[in-house]
Amino acid sequence: MSAADRSPCPGSGTAAFHRRAGELFCEDVPVRELAARYGTPLYVYSGACVDQRVAAVRAAFGPDALLRYAVKANGNLTLLRRLFARGAGFDLVSGGELRRLQAAGLPAAQAVFAGVGKEPWEIEAAVAAGIQFFNVESAHELPLLAAAAAAAPRPVRVALRLNPDVDAGTHAYISTGKQENKFGVALSAAGAVVAAILREPRLSLCGYHVHLGSQLRAVAPYVEAFHKVAAFVDADPARGAGITHYDLGGGFGIAYGDGAPLDVEALAGALLPLLAARGWRPVLEPGRYLVGDAGILVTTVLGEKATGSTDFLLVDAAMNDLLRPALYQARHPIVPVAERPGPSRTVDVVGPVCETGDFLARQRSLPPCRRGDLLAVLGAGAYGASMASNYNTRRRPAEVLVDGGTAVLVRARETFEQLFASEIDLHEA
Repeated sequence: MSAADRSPCPGSGTAAFHRRAGELFCEDVPVRELAARYGTPLYVYSGACVDQRVAAVRAAFGPDALLRYAVKANGNLTLLRRLFARGAGFDLVSGGELRRLQAAGLPAAQAVFAGVGKEPWEIEAAVAAGIQFFNVESAHELPLLAAAAAAAPRPVRVALRLNPDVDAGTHAYISTGKQENKFGVALSAAGAVVAAILREPRLSLCGYHVHLGSQLRAVAPYVEAFHKVAAFVDADPARGAGITHYDLGGGFGIAYGDGAPLDVEALAGALLPLLAARGWRPVLEPGRYLVGDAGILVTTVLGEKATGSTDFLLVDAAMNDLLRPALYQARHPIVPVAERPGPSRTVDVVGPVCETGDFLARQRSLPPCRRGDLLAVLGAGAYGASMASNYNTRRRPAEVLVDGGTAVLVRARETFEQLFASEIDLHEA
């Protein structure tokens, strides 16, 4: 089938998911075939979309920018290897994510380590692994870092995460750059932390870090944050000595929900001249932007029911598979895998979990659906599988990566035996 026979899939942020004769495809693979082969719920990822997003960020910010993928968005080992092969390093927020890199055979030397509450073992492991630099978030980290650095072959590089008190206009639960958020050091207190870093002979201050939150759609908050950081640095010559990097974080918004995706080219156009004037190298930490639109969650319709004024469409995916709608009120587009004729109706799409908050969508207009039909939740490649749980003793979904006409299982569906394997039965003991 030629490209001319393809039609866009409404709501998808990528042409990798499209329709052919009314049927949803991921690249050159029918989604219904993947569901038949691997079962549902099922995460499906497009390798081409991931590649295109990496290329778009690189084209906007140029070859000197350090691209550090936020592993928390989706830590699948195959995706990590793919991103590294395309030139990305990694942004880590836990010792477990460091272990993921090591399990994938990837170098810590191209990873930065953030996290608001780093445990001693995490700091020690990251120093021993040769992490590129730490994003220090609190003054209490400094003695732990200095102690770990004493055994390192060279001083440990750090960037101080600043909280610039910038409202990025995003959901309260994914805002990280406002004064009431737990992240970073307030500008009013940051001078003392810089001085403390400079007093440690085994620590080397190389940059400043900000991260304003997730799903940012405008350039202005990034620019506002930069100017606040620049004013802080300019207030004392010691704060700018030896600074080589400015980590602007991530949070690049994609198309789902209300509003347009972030214009990454415009962001680069606004920030790169400001950074060049100071000789600061940009560090980027996108997660969702690289993998969000690249993934869908496929689910099977179980039935329907009406209660009062609400019509419910029951599906086999639940809040344990995709938590974002319940947690953030995220509005993921939902489309049928195969279109049926007939008038649309308004339904709540809900799962089997024993919680009123178990929904994938509320008051959503969908075409007719029957038991056994497949639906695709779009824009689910980030914070879907990575936040999945076993609540209600449910097995987490399988994950599949598509490249052209080839599909590869990159995570098998859990077995019930795996769910119980680490539990200790005192009766049997």
